[in-house]
Order: sequence, then C-alpha cells, then structure tokens
Amino acid sequence: MSKRIVIMGECMVELFQLVENVYHQAFAGDVFNTAVYLKRCCEQPVDVQFFTAVGTDLISDKLVRAVEREKIDTSLIFRSKTARPGLYMINTDAFGERSFVYWRDTSAAKQVMQLAAAQHAYEQLAGAEMFFFSGITLAILNEQDREDLFALVSRLKAAGSHIIFDPNYRPALWPNAEAAKAAFVRAYQLADVAMPGLDDHKVLFAAETTEEVVAQLADLGVSEIIVKNGKEGISGRYQGQDFSALAHPVKKVVDTTAAGDSFNGGYLAARLGGIAPQHAVKFAARLAGFVVEHTGAIVAKDHFNGFWAKNRPSQFQ
Repeated sequence: MSKRIVIMGECMVELFQLVENVYHQAFAGDVFNTAVYLKRCCEQPVDVQFFTAVGTDLISDKLVRAVEREKIDTSLIFRSKTARPGLYMINTDAFGERSFVYWRDTSAAKQVMQLAAAQHAYEQLAGAEMFFFSGITLAILNEQDREDLFALVSRLKAAGSHIIFDPNYRPALWPNAEAAKAAFVRAYQLADVAMPGLDDHKVLFAAETTEEVVAQLADLGVSEIIVKNGKEGISGRYQGQDFSALAHPVKKVVDTTAAGDSFNGGYLAARLGGIAPQHAVKFAARLAGFVVEHTGAIVAKDHFNGFWAKNRPSQFQ
C-alpha cells in the first residue's frame, strides 16, 4: 500500500518572461512546487494529494488538469463559485535572482478551509503519512480559518501523521512581523520536521547563523530540522545529532524561483524512501541546483527526465 502525503496551500497562475513582452503561462506556488518534485522524485509508489481551492472557471479547469498531469491526487481540490486562482509574474535579473508581482487578494485558495468544512472533508485527511504546509498557507487564511487549520493539524499529529512545516516568510502577506512570528512558533511546536531558510529567521527570530536556527527550533521541540542557506549550504539536526552539507555547484543560475521548494520535495522524497537526513539533503541539494538552471518553478518533464536518469535518492545513501 502506497504512503499518502497531503500538501496544503495555494497554486497560482505563473507568468514568466521569455523575451521582452512575451510571457509563458504555467501553474506554480510554493507548496505545489514541492508536491510536484516530491512526486517526481519518489522511487516507490506514493499518493500525493494537493489540498487547496480553485474556481469554477476555465483557468481553474486548466490548473486542475496540470495537477493531474503530475499524477497528483486532486480529490482535495475544492471549487469556489466566487473566486479564481491568484496570479503572479516573475522577473529575473542577470544573476537569476527573481522578483514577483502578485494578483492574489481574491484567490480561491483563501477559502479552502471553509469549502472543505462545508463538504465535511476533514475526515478525508485521516491516515496521511505526512501533512505539509507553509507560512504562505497560513498567511493567506483569515484568522478564524488559521485557527481551524491549527486545530486540524493538531488532530492529524495526535493521530500519527508526520507534520512538516516550511515558514517561507512573505512580509506582504502579513499585517506585521509579530503576527507572522507568532503563527510560525505555533506551527513549529506542532511540526515533526521543519525546513526553514536562514533569511526567514534573520528577520523574525534574530538568528545570524544556521546553527542558531537549529538551536531555536530544537528549543521549540522540533526533532528533524533542515535549515537552508542558499549557496552556503545546509545545516541540520536529527534525533539530537547535528550535520551539514554543501550546496550543489551550479554552472549558471537562470531562475531561483523554486530553489527551496524543489529542495523540500527532493528531501521528503528521499526520506520517504528511507534515506537518512544527512544523505537526503545531498540529493535535495543536487535537485535544487538542477532546478535553478532552468526558467520557471516547474522544470519541463523532458528536461527533468534527463536529470532523473542520472540522479536518484538511493544513490546518496
């Protein structure tokens, strides 16, 4: 029987520039990117379910078909009659660093908790091996829906699901930094696995090094900690043992849009395959290095297949 992973959050319409005034349209979002790379990188059968909301319009239909093409389960995608998916546009500089313009204030994903509750769907989440969510998942919800999500995560954890959290802090989505920090602390206290970037903790928790982040999260009770720091590499702790890994060398950074998301997906795929954390991060770093050499969040399957032919999580044991 395949393991079941629920990944919750928002998928948006993505526009990235090919040449001046010509844009390619795709679908992406932090947790969706993670879901795609997790599904693509698992060496054993795994049922990845995407938990979100979209509209009833044609672009929402296209989004759902895009999820299905990745062989991701869509039974937890709920339909709003009053909203549509959000949209963002990527602009990248000569070094591959990206900036975004968003149109997401009325995104259907903001209604996901209400729509799921109306359809009595929470029980469908029971029995999941893992439940993954991010700081963006928390940020797009209103206060009551956020409380409902914390209650849901608490029930899942008590029932045996592994809880994974990546803060992925976006200041524009929060009323202030204090609100984000308070929500992230609650999420960390529920998490079995935490996967932050150092930059988030510099802003919200005054951490200066990845080692400080590891210590902060250990104090909050997280047992499996992975701290990402771009080209400087990764620090981690698992069952009280510290470890580190180098970032994978990249010939040319084209677009860093999904660097952390692909790392998350690769890491979780490796862990689901029984790979120890100190080895799983090496595969995840290799995957992230490959992804940033391509434009857009989701690398085209033909290009990804070339990577997959040479790189498997089991090779990093």
